[in-house]
Amino acid sequence: MRTRLTLLLAAVALAGCAEVPTNTAAVAPKTDAQPSEQDKAWMRTIHQGNIAEIQAGRLAQGKGGTRRIKSIGKMLVKDHTDFDVKVAQVATQLGIQLPKSISADQRDEILQLRDAIGRDFDQEFIATMTNEHMAAIAATKTEISRGSSQAVVALAKAAAPKLEQHLSVLRGAHGE
Repeated sequence: MRTRLTLLLAAVALAGCAEVPTNTAAVAPKTDAQPSEQDKAWMRTIHQGNIAEIQAGRLAQGKGGTRRIKSIGKMLVKDHTDFDVKVAQVATQLGIQLPKSISADQRDEILQLRDAIGRDFDQEFIATMTNEHMAAIAATKTEISRGSSQAVVALAKAAAPKLEQHLSVLRGAHGE
């Protein structure tokens, strides 16, 4: 009888232990936080920037006065189109609503580019795209340092080198 009672108590004790994780260090932490307002703002800003730079790039391909400007336009269209696909995918996964159009300031810049001709277009394009890329780089650095969603921060880290490359190309064309 005593043996049965001991076995019964041991079985009850073991059954209770099954509910407690034995090695919490081996349990993977949650891999992504809900996107913060910082994450959402960066996603919206970078998406609008992509749209604006695609539009400006298309204008440069058609209106650029030199092969260099046309080439930069082509680069911007390709790179920002490719990147915006990734932005849209992450936004969908995280439930972030992206704007459907560019900001009023960006619209004004595109209209100025549309109205400019010849050398004025080239200079306006380079100046506008340089400023836009500097702003995008600053916003991206902020996202990398202050973002909470690993997916959004990873996207920002992936964008940073390409934005820097674009800025370098734009600055190189400034003197032409």
